[in-house]
Amino acid sequence: MKIILLGAGKLGKQLYRAFVCSPEIDFVQWYDRSAKTKISDEGIPITSSLAEIQEADLYLLAVSDDAISEVAVKLPHTAFVAHTAGGVPINDIPQKRKGVFYPLQSFSNNQEIDFSTVPFGIEVSIQEDQELLIQLVSLLGASCQLLSSGQRETLHLAAVLVNNFTNHLLTQAAALCRSQKLPFKLLQPLLLETVQKQEKLTPREAQTGPALRKDQKTINRHLKLIENENLEKIYKTLTASIQKFYENEKL
Repeated sequence: MKIILLGAGKLGKQLYRAFVCSPEIDFVQWYDRSAKTKISDEGIPITSSLAEIQEADLYLLAVSDDAISEVAVKLPHTAFVAHTAGGVPINDIPQKRKGVFYPLQSFSNNQEIDFSTVPFGIEVSIQEDQELLIQLVSLLGASCQLLSSGQRETLHLAAVLVNNFTNHLLTQAAALCRSQKLPFKLLQPLLLETVQKQEKLTPREAQTGPALRKDQKTINRHLKLIENENLEKIYKTLTASIQKFYENEKL
């Protein structure tokens, strides 16, 4: 399978490492717009110019969401082009043969991902191209789910709630700990339990806390402790949301 990878951000670098390690992938070229060398340490040709892009079976875009259309339009019009974004419609790619290869995971520069643990959302415009993306998932040792653009965008929204918003709450919790010289690692067993219990319970069943119990005294004490205005708004909003959700379930 001849692949050209376009993009050298957090996801692009992770995919680069995975492709280099797969003997069944013919890694033709890597597009990195800020590249200062023509060959990587692993011997992969690198280009910083779209005009130098070679031929391949698949052109995989791991660029920013806003750059997908801009980059794709400069690729061969007969090419099979797929992007990796969760929230971008497949039709943002102008080619007739277009696809989506969406890894449902969060990517950081200093955290190497084992793609065999990552589920992929797959979508194609032409049925014959579906097998190529499924094969690529298989070469990474991963699993995939066929998704429409609507399903994928909803899944991406859910992923933002699960990962990005949750991580922001962890950032706020870490700041509270620092303010009282408390080690954040004290919360790690609770954090692990919160995630692990989802294997046996639904999120609805796993909910606990003062908002669910309608423990207004504890809620009021918490609000007095909060000095950050934005965190106070978050606390009040989430408390009200939890209470409204479970009140509606009882109706």
